[in-house]
Amino acid sequence: MTRKAVAAAGGAAEFPAEPLLLAVGPVELSEAQRSRMRERVRALARDAAPPGTTTQRASPDAWQRLSPLIEMQVLRRDAAAGSQTVLLRVAAGGILPGHRHVAEEEFLVLEGECRVGTHRLGAGDMHVASAGSWHDDISTDGGVLILLRGEYPDPYERAARR
Repeated sequence: MTRKAVAAAGGAAEFPAEPLLLAVGPVELSEAQRSRMRERVRALARDAAPPGTTTQRASPDAWQRLSPLIEMQVLRRDAAAGSQTVLLRVAAGGILPGHRHVAEEEFLVLEGECRVGTHRLGAGDMHVASAGSWHDDISTDGGVLILLRGEYPDPYERAARR
């Protein structure tokens, strides 16, 4: 900070560190130090989510075990709106008990395949359950990974914990 800047800030009375600031000069950085500093700044800029957005980073620690064959990772939960987006990983032989939907549910199979009752769904298939609808157990013989957007509290979580 220059003497002029310190004076503009009200002098030593307003800026008690004036003597220290005036005694410190600029420091020369090596090219390696400058490169590391630039990379740290770039990394921070890359990691910052754009304004008005949020990012949920993948984490192996975020999975919650609902039963021996079913795990859930909450990606987003809006308790006020009564909705959530989750990943469900169901191992071979796992069953999500049948239930009624209070709100519409979107169910996208990312990997593997499953059945809703006798209705087969494979990777890339999307299944939508309307509010008020009932569906039978969801089962898988080989395992399945599902992206689910639906009601909160979660009927799968409630049913799996019974």
